[in-house]
Amino acid sequence: MRISLLILVLALLGVSQSASAFRLRLNGLVTEHGSQQPMASARVRIYKDGSLQRVQRTNMTGKYTHLLENGGSYVIRVDAPGYQGKCITIDTHGMEWEGDRRVSELEVEMRLPARRAEIDLSYFDLPMGMAFFEPATGLTRWSMTYERTVMLKARELMANYDRRYAEHMQPTVEERVQLGEYLVLHRR
Repeated sequence: MRISLLILVLALLGVSQSASAFRLRLNGLVTEHGSQQPMASARVRIYKDGSLQRVQRTNMTGKYTHLLENGGSYVIRVDAPGYQGKCITIDTHGMEWEGDRRVSELEVEMRLPARRAEIDLSYFDLPMGMAFFEPATGLTRWSMTYERTVMLKARELMANYDRRYAEHMQPTVEERVQLGEYLVLHRR
């Protein structure tokens, strides 16, 4: 009986090890704030534990991808000439199972506002989000407490930005809504 139980426990441990570890692939999209159009050739800098690990450019559709190693604290910074950069942090510390090479996907979009002399956008140098990836489960969670604090100020800043942008007759964010036969364009 004890031998059967031991074999069952070892078998379950073997199954759970091969089925419970992940790495994180970051799939990013960089768009222009006003038009929400993809930004080709935006610079993406990936820092791991405070050291620059990689610099890459977005493709023609504003996309980039990077496989993050487990056991690191990452800062992902995105910028482009004439635009205010933004960043997020991703922590990949946690238990992982040896030998499992599965990958979990995380989709992130960053909208970059054009710099304007009359508006200070340096607040966006702070991370706009903090994510925590758990290698054992493949799940990513965002710090909602941090996000609530940061987003309140960010929304206020961008509302002021959009108001001033509209005053200068520049394109702003557009929303298109299909209502039956009619296309409704909402500009804000």
